[in-house]
Amino acid sequence: MLKQKFDEVPWTIWQTLSGILWTLTPYAAFLLLITFSSRQVVNQAKLVPISPQLDLIYAVATFLYAIITEGVFLLAPVYFAKRTSSGDIRSVMRSLGFRRFDFWRVLPWMILLFLAFFLVNYLYELLITTLHLPLQTNDRLIFEQGKVAPISIDATLIGAAMIAPPCEEAFFRSFTFMGFLRGMPVWVAIVSSAFLFALIHVDLASFAVLFFIGLALAFLRWYSNSIWPGIILHALNNATSGIIIVLALHNVIKM
Repeated sequence: MLKQKFDEVPWTIWQTLSGILWTLTPYAAFLLLITFSSRQVVNQAKLVPISPQLDLIYAVATFLYAIITEGVFLLAPVYFAKRTSSGDIRSVMRSLGFRRFDFWRVLPWMILLFLAFFLVNYLYELLITTLHLPLQTNDRLIFEQGKVAPISIDATLIGAAMIAPPCEEAFFRSFTFMGFLRGMPVWVAIVSSAFLFALIHVDLASFAVLFFIGLALAFLRWYSNSIWPGIILHALNNATSGIIIVLALHNVIKM
């Protein structure tokens, strides 16, 4: 199965590494600062609900923040796709994998991987609980923040479901993974891109789950020869996680 043919991207592996360096280094530094600061606030401050008016302001700022930070992931893919192709929008989009795919051939894998995401996440949460590990995943952190700023958390979850999937799939699966294939075996490219995907989320507690998701999405990008299945699956996964958090905040289910 790993001998499947795929359309080779026009940028080289060295251009891929350059794009990764200039994108992820400042992004990771900034995200580390923001993540550390937010965790410190949650750990030290009392969880006091804020006013709806202030929450709404925070929500707008949160959504704009998501657009900017996720939009950064489009810079290198678009730049190198345009530079190494004819430069028109159609060739750039095609280079980045925005093409048709065999829906019925790919659908079983999408369903299987979607179910696998939640099985892995469930087993991981069970492991943390059983072993009483001092780990707090981003989902748990968002849940706690949602108790004091529900509108802001709604904005965060919407951004995760609508903005993050196309931006992150373009960078990690079409630019990084497909670029790695110019100089690496398929399995090395899958593992390497998945490792970067998990690492850049700056969520050590969820690293294992994110790494698995990265492996699955890279495989789907290779198998389908299109970015669309990964975007759809990524969006479904984030949206479902968001719905679970919202239901938990309204005491419909327990987290």
